[in-house]
Amino acid sequence: MSKERKKGFLFGILFGAAVTLGVISAARYFGIQLYISGSATRQVHDKASVIETCIDDYYQGEVKDEELANGAAKGMVSALGDKYSQYYTEEEYEELMNGINGSYVGIGVSLKQEENGDVIVKDVSAGGPAATAGIQAGDRFVRVDGRDVAGMSMDEMISIIKKEGNDGRTIVITVERATDNGEKKELEKQVVCGKVDVISVSSKKFGTVGYIKITEFDKETDEQFGTVMENMKKDDVSGLVIDVRNNGGGSLDSVIEMLDELLPEGELITEKSKKEGDKTYYSTNETSFDRPVAVLINGYSASASEVFAGTLQARKAAMLVGTQSFGKGIVQTVLSLEGSCGGGIKLTTAEYFLPGGMSIHKKGLTPDFAIEASSETDESQDNQLQRALELVNGQSNQ
Repeated sequence: MSKERKKGFLFGILFGAAVTLGVISAARYFGIQLYISGSATRQVHDKASVIETCIDDYYQGEVKDEELANGAAKGMVSALGDKYSQYYTEEEYEELMNGINGSYVGIGVSLKQEENGDVIVKDVSAGGPAATAGIQAGDRFVRVDGRDVAGMSMDEMISIIKKEGNDGRTIVITVERATDNGEKKELEKQVVCGKVDVISVSSKKFGTVGYIKITEFDKETDEQFGTVMENMKKDDVSGLVIDVRNNGGGSLDSVIEMLDELLPEGELITEKSKKEGDKTYYSTNETSFDRPVAVLINGYSASASEVFAGTLQARKAAMLVGTQSFGKGIVQTVLSLEGSCGGGIKLTTAEYFLPGGMSIHKKGLTPDFAIEASSETDESQDNQLQRALELVNGQSNQ
């Protein structure tokens, strides 16, 4: 160990000891009894009791017990150091489950946050509140109800807009939009929040090739996908292009059902978890699609999207076109706490492996045909889409 590292290590030990002694001394001074045991539950209880006493006796301000309790619960989950795990209050849990179940109160947009922190509109739900107000894909959020969103996380912004209590409420959203001559202008939009049914699957045809866009995987997605596939088979399409670009994931159950729709009997993914052990999913032989398939992916294709695209690639049932995917090969489970302390908790509970045993966590999927995007808003200029169509047409004509 180098001299610098030794100094840093010793400083850490001494600093930690000093803080511990300081806490004990302060507790004794204020007449507070402090207990430290080996159990996390006991330690949380003891520390919370000490902190609550200090707040009650000395904090100059209003305090609500529920907010303190929620803050403590959030902090405990945050201490895991896992950005995918989270504690939800009762209101947050209700909103989360509404979204997973395929409907929510909001404005009907899909957002993405750029590396510089800007929040951009990816998609606008047809006929939804945002579309009615004139918000368009590509708009950048500037202010929400007069609050500057610069530096605000996307989750924080969504929590302002997407909640049951907003049903019928008008929110003023200021967006920045590029004009035809390249200039940028701010537009103020009056958006009336309402119930939004998530349409996560849309489709069209390019000649004889079917195109299916999947924006997310919720509990309604597999049913919507099944309806689209039924129509594609009736139209006798020569092949498919399935687009999961910018799809951040969602329900694993929906993905399994959709893979079963496309693939003949065989292995899908294996899920490894501490509680359940190893669990392997299989496709049946009830339905399958035996014509050429290309799947479009990019750096925003994550989690369930990667299960979908990666399984098709591993089973040699589809070509992947685009850029390296995000690389999230772990599974989160949302647990209800309504019967105990209220709300819910999302925890990372498993890792999944593609057929053949490959993990894509922190690695992502490598496309068979790597192509940087030119445009995703203009189909004629979308070189990834055009290449996928060429590949499917080429295989269909062989």
